[in-house]
Amino acid sequence: MINNKPKSPIFGDIYRYIYNKGYTTRKSIAADLGLSFPTVTNNLQELIETGYVIIDGTLESTGGRKAYTYKCAPTSMFAVGLDITKHHLNVVLVNTLGELVDDDRFRINFEDTDAYYQFAAEQIDTLLASNDIAHDKILGVGISLPILLKDDQKTVTYAKVVTVDDTTYDRIGKFIHFPYLLFNDANSAGLAEWWNLSSEKTAVYIALNPSIGGATIDGKLLHTGDNNRASEFGHITIIPGGRRCYCGKKGCVDAYCSETVLSGFTDGNIQQFFQDLPYNVGYQNTFDDYLDHLALAANTLRVCYDCDIIVGGNVGANMGEEYIEVLKNKLIELNPFEDNAEYIRRCQYITSASAVGASLYYIKQFIENM
Repeated sequence: MINNKPKSPIFGDIYRYIYNKGYTTRKSIAADLGLSFPTVTNNLQELIETGYVIIDGTLESTGGRKAYTYKCAPTSMFAVGLDITKHHLNVVLVNTLGELVDDDRFRINFEDTDAYYQFAAEQIDTLLASNDIAHDKILGVGISLPILLKDDQKTVTYAKVVTVDDTTYDRIGKFIHFPYLLFNDANSAGLAEWWNLSSEKTAVYIALNPSIGGATIDGKLLHTGDNNRASEFGHITIIPGGRRCYCGKKGCVDAYCSETVLSGFTDGNIQQFFQDLPYNVGYQNTFDDYLDHLALAANTLRVCYDCDIIVGGNVGANMGEEYIEVLKNKLIELNPFEDNAEYIRRCQYITSASAVGASLYYIKQFIENM
């Protein structure tokens, strides 16, 4: 149980320092934060008593007493993430360090009904019970959907893939008894990818799912634009007058590079498509055409943003490195400025990226507001 006794003004500064370092010593904290040794000692003791920091071990001695090392306790608090798609529900539990503790995935068609939200809430309770997590250790529930929202993370402004409206947020609250907010699925996945990046450089993430989204990670911030519509890469026009997109326009990236372009051959099973790909000439021709269009989209992103590109979503997660190399070669042919395409890479998360990213909102808030 976390002890919520009053904290000193620099309590949070020391906690964030330890969090960002991974592990550290009192001497390093004092030197880097410009604090006296007694001040650091007192605050460290308080952080340990409240359950936020633990002693991790000792450094090798160069003479005298060994120095203790400290790290943030991974199990001090937790957050839950839900990723709602048209045909699946993904539920994850994430610890204070942003590590995936447990997850469940269910094949269930989305319905904007009380019965669906009750089912989702029951899966949260089941996940917490199976991991013996007390409810007072849950910071909140982030709910990822393929929608656009206002800044309040409650008001839906665009929803074509799943049918929700401005009453959805409140109706969910009848069943989920934790703080909760709604998030765009691609932005959430981008945040999950950023969380494990050591670099703070700008990167763009393109989510190749049944509908295509994206995220722009600028340093440590998600760039969402003036109307929270930034990085909707699926609606870049790459073939004027081409295939009709679900948005009603023609020639969008989504019409050529969505997951369903491939998984439509295997009854919606994208893993099966990639398993059969080496042995099926028809699939190979389809996928080569798919990569041609993906290269057009990725080259547009590279020219516009001049930064690393992360290929994610269900297609990115299942696309082996050999196919990334093919994509790189296609990009080299398109880009007038570069003779390599090392800026593009496959996502780190094979599953659960959007659910994890939605939960990380609460972890990030916890750290910042400590």
